[in-house]
Amino acid sequence: MVVRRVLELCEKYLPGSNHTLVYIHIGKCGGASLNSAIAQSQRLSEEFRYITRIHIAKPEYREGARYLIVIRNPISRALSAFNWRYRLVVEEASQDSRFSGEIDVLRKYGTLNALAENLYEGGVLNPEVASEFRSIHHLHEDISFYLGELLQQVSAEQIFAVLTQENLDDDIEANLGVVIETRIHSNRPSTDSEKLFLSDAARSNLKNILSADYEAIARLDELHPIGSERLAVLLA
Repeated sequence: MVVRRVLELCEKYLPGSNHTLVYIHIGKCGGASLNSAIAQSQRLSEEFRYITRIHIAKPEYREGARYLIVIRNPISRALSAFNWRYRLVVEEASQDSRFSGEIDVLRKYGTLNALAENLYEGGVLNPEVASEFRSIHHLHEDISFYLGELLQQVSAEQIFAVLTQENLDDDIEANLGVVIETRIHSNRPSTDSEKLFLSDAARSNLKNILSADYEAIARLDELHPIGSERLAVLLA
């Protein structure tokens, strides 16, 4: 009995165990709400002995492990990230010194639109503004930060599920068997309309600087088809 228990524990924590689920929490994709749902999911607890969350770090490839990934349209995600950081860093000052230089950039531009419109000059990326863009938390750790290297190694069979922020409630219910009541860290309802605006030039510039994010989503769709309608939203 003791030997059997030891073997079970060893299997549970083996990096290549197919009883391991790696949840990749990409910031500003509804991941906090999903993390709460994972903790409530009887379906996951029955299928996996070990569930680990990767956040603000590049996920390591684990042979045999399964992966749960939540993604979002890159431009919508960038807008959410900027406004979330502006709230915490500038307005509330609860994280005003967490990342060096971040508060200066947020105060300088005030909106993502202002920052994005200055990213390119005559079609050429301005390296100084690009550096300012990447100084903002969650804009530095973008979708490709989490998925770029992993998607070069992971197999289709290892993708347990791909959830999208745009359909998160339905995806959580379908894949985890959990109905969520409220979203955690939802900032959009309290955000001024000025901070939600993006000009055509800003959108074009963001699509260029976030090109690796779009490539990662397209690659993920090749491994685990997302569906044409959802993919169109994600790649817009």
